[in-house]
Amino acid sequence: MLFRLRLSFEKQVIRFLFYLHLKKAGRKNYSLKPRLFWGAQPILNFKYWNEALKSDGYDSKTLMTDYFETINKKEDFDEYTSDIKRPLFLKPFGYMWRRFPHLEKIHIILYIAKKFDIINTSYLGIIFKDSKLWKEELLFYKKCGIKLVVLPYGADYQMYSKLYSKSWQHVLLINYPKGAKQEPIISAKVEFFTQHADCIMAGFEYDQAGRWDILPYAIYPMDCTLWKPKQKYNGNNGRNGVVKVYHTPNHRGVKGTEFLMEAVEELKKEGLMVELVLLEKIKNDKVRELLYSDADILVEQLILGYALSAIEGMATGLPVITNFEDEMYTRVFRRYSYLNECPMVSSCPERIKEDLRILVTNPALREELGKAGRKFAQKYHSYDAMKAIFNAIFDKIWYNKPVDLINFFNPHKKESYNNRTEKVIHPLKENRIPAEMKQP
Repeated sequence: MLFRLRLSFEKQVIRFLFYLHLKKAGRKNYSLKPRLFWGAQPILNFKYWNEALKSDGYDSKTLMTDYFETINKKEDFDEYTSDIKRPLFLKPFGYMWRRFPHLEKIHIILYIAKKFDIINTSYLGIIFKDSKLWKEELLFYKKCGIKLVVLPYGADYQMYSKLYSKSWQHVLLINYPKGAKQEPIISAKVEFFTQHADCIMAGFEYDQAGRWDILPYAIYPMDCTLWKPKQKYNGNNGRNGVVKVYHTPNHRGVKGTEFLMEAVEELKKEGLMVELVLLEKIKNDKVRELLYSDADILVEQLILGYALSAIEGMATGLPVITNFEDEMYTRVFRRYSYLNECPMVSSCPERIKEDLRILVTNPALREELGKAGRKFAQKYHSYDAMKAIFNAIFDKIWYNKPVDLINFFNPHKKESYNNRTEKVIHPLKENRIPAEMKQP
């Protein structure tokens, strides 16, 4: 009872402060270039999107609640909520009502409302994301004239019981079992954003999505100027020398690491000289160095789709193996997006040994796929690609221009992004290695 009274009191005070801000601020000027917010979950995607749009002349900033020390550096992000000073007129709230945690954060929300025009975030939410007042915050931004762009990353919207792939659900339960208990709140937030977001850019994990406004297969950005393409490829074929297979599992379950380890051991028993290198909890700059200098093949994940590691491998010019096997997740992207241009080899736990054998023993194919991968990363995941994607989104939601976002990647439309530049050519057939390239 005391908690409910306290929450009700906080809510009324917060609503009053929101009202005062709205009275003072007035309406947004939609003729001006929008100021961009990225956050507040400290994922590297936000860092890269922010850098891409800054380089395009936007006033853009990341604002995070914290950062992951194992994979991030503090300087990866521009600002943290702890950096924002409470205004003088709000300081008495902090001293008088220390038992009211929402009031302790209200100045951050008012800061965001004042400083930004477009909020780019996940389904998780922002400052009140872990509280019962998350909806109050988001509706306040809407009343301020701020536009909301949703960029899901996984844990913010995956409702385990609704996943198409039961294998994917199983590996999530291996590595992220607590996520299964978050389904009610995730469902409520997905429903809210479905109704109120100005743009939702979903990727291949769209099981629960009632709506998307633009259809890239994956929304991972990459600074391709940092990731140098290989200048010289290893000519070993596993018989005349070692071929190195790299794998970067932050969590082995979701990546299918056990199946890869078994496959490599079996290939070794067959007499192939193949070495598996696991990079776990390694800083990003070290990963970049090793992929460029030492790797011959990158196996991204064997259960579902691809993520940032695959883009890093392609940007380096490596042949990449991942999983595009489930038609429920891929067919719409072959028809209406760019998946058929993707030169990654599709594999799975049951076929990884066979596909690895082909790549290990065929250095010419490794080089061909690696060079095509570099072109794909530049075309669909580079900063230039991100500028094109987000400028189209902002033209639609901020300047109210007649942009056909839903067909932005439609390969059958002459004016689509896919057809603005040369198509990425590779020898794969729907990401499978053709029969004629397989060993007898």
